Amino acid sequence: MKPRDISTRGFLTTLRRSNITAAVPLIVALWLMTSCAVVKQNKTGKKSAAEYQILPREQRLTENERMRFDYYFLEASRLQNAEKFDAAFDLLRHCIEIDSLAPEPYYKLSYYYSDLKQDSLALAYLEKAEKLNPHNDAYHELLARFYTGMKRYDKATEAYENLLRDNTQRSDVLNILLQLYNQNRDYDNMLRTVERIEQLEGASEETTISKMRTYELKGNKEMAYKTLKELSDKHPSDVNYKVMLGNWLMTNGDKQQAFGILSEALADEPNNGYAQSSMYDYYKSAGEDSLATILRDEIMLSSKTPVKTKLTMLQQLIRDSEKAGGDSTEILSVLNKMIEANPKETDVAMLGAVYMSVKKMPQDTINALYRHILNVEPDNFNARLNLIEQSWRKKNWSEVVDLCSTGVQYNPNEMAFYYYMGIAYYLHEDEDGALDAFSRGVVQITDKTDPNLASDMYCVMGDILHKKGRVEEAYEAYDKCLHWKEDNLQCLNNYAYFLSQEGGDLKKAESMSLKTIKAEPNNVNNLDTYAWILFLQERYEESKIYIDQALRNDTDSVPNAVILEHAGDIYMMTGHTDEALDYWKKALATGEGTALLNRKIKQKKYIPDEKK
Repeated sequence: MKPRDISTRGFLTTLRRSNITAAVPLIVALWLMTSCAVVKQNKTGKKSAAEYQILPREQRLTENERMRFDYYFLEASRLQNAEKFDAAFDLLRHCIEIDSLAPEPYYKLSYYYSDLKQDSLALAYLEKAEKLNPHNDAYHELLARFYTGMKRYDKATEAYENLLRDNTQRSDVLNILLQLYNQNRDYDNMLRTVERIEQLEGASEETTISKMRTYELKGNKEMAYKTLKELSDKHPSDVNYKVMLGNWLMTNGDKQQAFGILSEALADEPNNGYAQSSMYDYYKSAGEDSLATILRDEIMLSSKTPVKTKLTMLQQLIRDSEKAGGDSTEILSVLNKMIEANPKETDVAMLGAVYMSVKKMPQDTINALYRHILNVEPDNFNARLNLIEQSWRKKNWSEVVDLCSTGVQYNPNEMAFYYYMGIAYYLHEDEDGALDAFSRGVVQITDKTDPNLASDMYCVMGDILHKKGRVEEAYEAYDKCLHWKEDNLQCLNNYAYFLSQEGGDLKKAESMSLKTIKAEPNNVNNLDTYAWILFLQERYEESKIYIDQALRNDTDSVPNAVILEHAGDIYMMTGHTDEALDYWKKALATGEGTALLNRKIKQKKYIPDEKK
């Protein structure tokens, strides 16, 4: 049974998510059969830890004590399984009072103390359990993990070595020890551990390289070279080992021998990207720039070179160029040759587009590269999205629609295309097109969809549907919008206002509108909406406070007829007749007031709109 990691997971949470306690009676039985340690009585009949001897359980406890211990321990496990942790905790402590050298309750209590963030007590109890039963694998492993979490690597190493004492086949533990010895810079034990892994699993490339690197850390270059050479000699047909050896020699200053080995590797496999890249590095380090350039072009223009190798070399070329001053001439020349030689390698073209963007080159040139990518790979999401963003900045809505329409054919699950297409239609005043795009887009929504994207799509859908007189569908869209993002301010304001205008739930409208006020206390539209909702609830004085704030914050050069008419209505109902008439007249002067404005002014009173 694999122990739970108390250094990373709380005990109580672990218990709730695990069925391990279902097996507690069997586990306890095994523990009780194998535990040992304890006692003889003093004159008072009581037992103290100092008097315990290493005796079988049956000899250190009376029959009555054994029965009481077993009962309380099993009952603690049952309560623990029932998530009655406080009671289980008390019973485990009582078990220790009965038998202070039984390891099981210490082990279990260590979980509790860990969950209570009392790490020192958790560690003390775990160490006690391990000391009382030094052959329990679970104790060793849990203790080792605890030490590792506390960065006490020397103690963790000791605990893992203890675990290996009875589990010599645990290669996973050996690999952990290898890391711990490396952490402590104990290179001799690192080598010993690698040899133990090889005895268990056999020698491999990984273990050989580990030994080679350990020798390097020790400063023993002779043994490092010998180890790597043996690996290469053992696999004469594997060119990569030759290249590895050549690279090691080049790094360690023996360039002449490195060149010979790399030449052999290339003779065996002329198109081996690893060998070619290493020879390129050799030429660069040796100052043979012309030869390096020739080989570089061969590598980067060849259709046989893996794209990953080309990208690595191109990135290195860019870094070298930036260190030398950032002249893009050579980079662009190489890029153009690469694209011309292998036009279907879109990853190279994408890297080129990113480079040109960073260098702030003409956008038309960059867009041409993105279009080339789409011609080769029409489902390339990133290239298409970049083109959409450029068209968006230019407000070229028809081009955005075209790009998105084609995009959804190749990437039907990409929400961004539906979103941009819908908004572009909407801004182009094609509401039917927008509604169609959004309706198709929301079908693709999953639990992995960006909530902001889903919310905005439903919000605009709601606005369009309401404008078309499909009020119930609009409200349904608004509800879905707020499901995805409960603080979508545009939706909250519009939904609240429409409810107030159409005799809807004013309390719901007030609650939504208040959220917008708290989020944007100076927003004119939000203030007007909230003031009007209060007005409809006949809370006129409160309403006046917010309409005054709306008027103060309305700095638009063009007067807002709706706000002015609302102000007149509110002022009239609060007894400010002259001010009300003045606001109504200003609203009428805009030419956009309601049909009731003239009647309100003539009759000098508020007249409700019977249609609403």
